Amino acid sequence: MSIHPLGDPMHPAQKQNTIHPIYYGVILCLLNMVLVSVVYAEESQASFERLTTAAESNDDRLVNELLPVVISNSDTLSEPNYTDVSAKTSVLLRTNKQHEAVTIAANYLNSDAAQMIQQAVRYRWMMIMSYDLMFFTEFAAARDMIEQELDSIKAWTPITKDSKVTQANLYHIYGQLLVRQKRVAEALPYFYQAEHWFKDIDKNHPSIFVINILLGEAFLHARSYEQAEEFARKALKTIPAGRVDAISYLYAILAAAVDRQKRPQDAMQIISTYLANPVDPRRDYFLYFSLVHIDVLRHLEQFEPALALAKETYLLAQQVGNKDYLKDAKRQLGFLQAYFNNMTEAENLLQEAINSPSGIRQANPPQAYLDYVEVLEQLGNNKSALDYYRRYHNAYVEEFKRINQIAIANLEYQQENQRLEQQQALSVAQLALAKANENRALLQTRALMWAALILTLIATAVFVMWLQLRSKSRQLHIMAVEDQLTKLGNRHAFLQALDKPDYTVLVIADIDGLKYYNDRYGHQKGDELIKQYAQQLKQRLESVDAGVFRIGGDEFAILMAHSISTAQIDEWMKKTVVQTQRAGFPSIDASYGIAKRSEATKDHDWISLADQRMYAMKEMNKQTAST
Repeated sequence: MSIHPLGDPMHPAQKQNTIHPIYYGVILCLLNMVLVSVVYAEESQASFERLTTAAESNDDRLVNELLPVVISNSDTLSEPNYTDVSAKTSVLLRTNKQHEAVTIAANYLNSDAAQMIQQAVRYRWMMIMSYDLMFFTEFAAARDMIEQELDSIKAWTPITKDSKVTQANLYHIYGQLLVRQKRVAEALPYFYQAEHWFKDIDKNHPSIFVINILLGEAFLHARSYEQAEEFARKALKTIPAGRVDAISYLYAILAAAVDRQKRPQDAMQIISTYLANPVDPRRDYFLYFSLVHIDVLRHLEQFEPALALAKETYLLAQQVGNKDYLKDAKRQLGFLQAYFNNMTEAENLLQEAINSPSGIRQANPPQAYLDYVEVLEQLGNNKSALDYYRRYHNAYVEEFKRINQIAIANLEYQQENQRLEQQQALSVAQLALAKANENRALLQTRALMWAALILTLIATAVFVMWLQLRSKSRQLHIMAVEDQLTKLGNRHAFLQALDKPDYTVLVIADIDGLKYYNDRYGHQKGDELIKQYAQQLKQRLESVDAGVFRIGGDEFAILMAHSISTAQIDEWMKKTVVQTQRAGFPSIDASYGIAKRSEATKDHDWISLADQRMYAMKEMNKQTAST
């Protein structure tokens, strides 16, 4: 039996023309993957087109049903494609005002069903929906969505450039939402980490501009106004080409930081610079800019333009729908209506500002209570004024706890230490490289001498910088406990001093007549009165163990030992008034209340008792004056 040569499996011609069966399998698998990918892409495109049609025809029910489908289908797309779909979806939802659909999508992304989606895809959508929730002023919902996944986001190790950007964005979004609640110390690490990641991707990444804005806002809320100004000016120098979004917000932060350093003229110049070319399309950002503008006008005592702007801002706040900004707009308008003696309208607006629901801030700012106290005092309603002053006190303490300035100072110290360690490591590495390139045989001794010198210089520089940081930390501590105008202890220092058992007598004093000097001669004269009264009060008490504090605009607190008699205190308080009158303020008086620690079981009740007695004396002084 003969066999044709080509039938031999080992024949060369047979080998050249035969494809092994495994290759057929690989080719079929690749073709199948391509076909499946095409089918999934077509399905994703079809679902997005249906979503577009539903949104443009205002079919809200269908939009709510289709949006989770679009998110789920994008899991089968390549990174450029799902990035494109998510961006287009965001524009579609904002343009057609699909507020409810965005909230539904956020809930879906936290659901068990969404856990099956790849992390890079799901977190990309979570980033997009966070921005959309903030666009619709749903700040608390954005925070809750990220918080539920925060541990997973921290543990996530993204691979591609776009997914790294997504993780960095989620960090800075979460930090921004914490700042809105004045949880600044918690927010700073997220900003610093996001900035580090963005710089790793691109040292000139446009998001670094946003980080600088947010750090400016964070330090503004923390009352570190010089640092707030520093970061805002840094952002101003790094505005990406063609960027118009958030510019009004940046100028507002810068103006507020400068204004709160008692430089209202400079703040107005910043505001005028932006108003000469108002480019920002975001109404919510311009709303915040307008609220800062009103503050600056108030500090410049330009009350008529302030009132006109407050009315416009109140209307804009109603349109935008941001609950916290609406409360601030009501407060500003209420205060200005009171200034022009429209007391009924002022009282209604300030009550609404306090009692209306908050947004992510979840609390009233202390200034809201203080403005209302001033109106109540003008109306002669001292009992309600005392009640709202207590609320101001509690809000101030709560806000101070959230800000946690000491923790912020420690974080800044740690951040600077990390920079110093990196600089030192770089210097050591450069020194080692220089030594390796030298002729070791001839220059060994000289190289060691240079190394010792450089290390000494580095150690000296590090020591000098450490001393500077230590000084800065002390300055921050002083700022946290010292009143800047009178150099007395502030409210925070007063609350700490209450814990000292040696202090058993409390005096709460209030200057009568400050408003007269403010209205007739301007706030600078009012500040001089406060400083003069504080100086005279401090001189009277130099010989005894007493703590003197400025705890409000014209309100002071004194803590002293029980061995001092009431008669002696009365004599000191009267001499303080007399000496202040002789110093150029003849129209002032002061009311005060004395309370012993033994008369109350809690510090709060002790303060309230002294407050009540102070207000009783104030009322008695008014009756005496009218008689």
